[in-house]
Amino acid sequence: MAGYVYLIRVGDLYRIGKADNLDRRIRKIKPDELLTSIMTKEPATLEARLLRKFKSQRIPETGYLKLSKRQIRECKKQFELKGSLPHTLDAEVSITLFASFLLFLLSSLIFNFFNFGFANAISYSFGVASFPMVVLFITGSFGGYFSEDLSLFSLLTNRIKGLFIAIAMLSIAYLTFNFG
Repeated sequence: MAGYVYLIRVGDLYRIGKADNLDRRIRKIKPDELLTSIMTKEPATLEARLLRKFKSQRIPETGYLKLSKRQIRECKKQFELKGSLPHTLDAEVSITLFASFLLFLLSSLIFNFFNFGFANAISYSFGVASFPMVVLFITGSFGGYFSEDLSLFSLLTNRIKGLFIAIAMLSIAYLTFNFG
């Protein structure tokens, strides 16, 4: 469900949170300043990722953080589209798929360079390209979200997508190798 993730300042402390209605949440909390916010399809996952990133700055038994100016800039950057964290779980699958595509291209060039034969090079390349999807299936992540930050249902759907894509790639590799 879509919602907002926000960064607020209360005195010299900061808070990262999520809300369905940002205006109502800000009126309730009454922070000194709303530093930044973003509307996202999956606010819980982005909030969890940001809180995990800054967990060592968290004040025990509170939801507040003690952040340096550099950490505040780094946190704000994550709210922009050019931040390095994916904002949705589907972005995680897209990143993995792109990694598979790059591995396919690179390995096909290498296998062709070593004269494996066109059909063999393509089949081996599909096998190599399935590796990121296998990693996504086994770990639930390809370097984006931590599994502990995600709900089981969201994590399971990404793993199943990765498994089906890996099976498809490995099947193409097998068929190309045996019939090519």
